[in-house]
Amino acid sequence: MAPKVICHIMGSVDGRLLPDRWTLPPDGTPQSALFSEYAALGKSLGADAWMFGKATACEAFPDKFIPGSADRVPAGKVHAWRRDSERLFITVDPDADILYSDSRLRGDNILTVLGTNATADYLAMLEDKGISYIVLADPTDLREALEKIHEHFGIHTVVLQGGGIINGAMLAAGLIDELSLVVYPGIDGLASSPSVFEYLGAPDESPAARQSLQLLAAEVRCYGIVWLRYRFHHNA
Repeated sequence: MAPKVICHIMGSVDGRLLPDRWTLPPDGTPQSALFSEYAALGKSLGADAWMFGKATACEAFPDKFIPGSADRVPAGKVHAWRRDSERLFITVDPDADILYSDSRLRGDNILTVLGTNATADYLAMLEDKGISYIVLADPTDLREALEKIHEHFGIHTVVLQGGGIINGAMLAAGLIDELSLVVYPGIDGLASSPSVFEYLGAPDESPAARQSLQLLAAEVRCYGIVWLRYRFHHNA
């Protein structure tokens, strides 16, 4: 059984994800105030875990781990560190090379999903820092990752907070149950800027095929933010 997945993301009105490129509010309100509102809306969703993709996690932990040995570990290995935060932070790290400088992100315990290319000394580093992990034969199999997260950590609802690549991968796998789209009142405008969903597939692929959206709610929030909530319908 996989937990419920709510994709909670804030983008510009043209659906772009790089805040440094967005136009600023007309009244001089700092962007940080709008991001605080976005964070508060995310917490209001009542999930017991939140999740970043690899690129977004590396913004918080930019340094890479350099393995001292080539010893690999078998699939199925799980290390569940004592959890004492209300929510769990999850990331998928197929390269097994994020060097964590802390056992928490924003106060929440960390769980990382790895592949069998993870080395024994990398897992020892995680255990020493108090970070939980799951080792899968294929860490890009997001359905199995979610099922193992539910099985071993009792997670029922995950708030997926990007970036666009993991959002796109979850979309293509049919794993998103709801979309919580926070529209920032500004524009990027550059065609090459990353967007809310960035599926890395062939031109003839349709990652959203056989899926449709039902509008659940639309709210105008402070600072000109618009909050849109949709339910995904997965059609056979």
